[in-house]
Amino acid sequence: MGYALFARRKIYYTNLIFTLQSQLDNITQQKNNLINFSANISDGKVTVEEIASDPTNFNNYSEFLQGADAYINTADDEGGAATSIGEIGSMAAEQNNNEDYLASIAEMLNQSVNQEYANQYSKKLEALENQLDMQQKRIETKLTAAEQQLQAVEEAEGSAIERSTPKFNGVG
Repeated sequence: MGYALFARRKIYYTNLIFTLQSQLDNITQQKNNLINFSANISDGKVTVEEIASDPTNFNNYSEFLQGADAYINTADDEGGAATSIGEIGSMAAEQNNNEDYLASIAEMLNQSVNQEYANQYSKKLEALENQLDMQQKRIETKLTAAEQQLQAVEEAEGSAIERSTPKFNGVG
């Protein structure tokens, strides 16, 4: 009967360790995905190639692109950049009405605004990475405790086997 209890506890802790290690692997994968995504958006541009090469972050790319578009179309006093973009565009049109000049100004503005949004978005990613780090530490603590419990059960099982084995002083 005692062996069944030890076996049951060993199976429980072995399964718990496996589950915790799987959770750690999942967190590591999420952190790697965030690092890759963060590197791809750091320049403020998201290309089709970047999205295609990183399908695990497709939702993140969609959210980033929608947020960047909203940032460009939202007034400055509401947390966007539309007012500043409009004012700079108006000043540029007053200075020089050449289409090439205005197109280059618009390109510089878009790059600058996208870069600023990427910097703001990176702060959100840092917070998410910190959250994953804390979750990883909690799981590592649980994993260490489970491994110690498994070791204690195996040691108790070994000593129980040793105590239950008959000892002979010799034959005769």
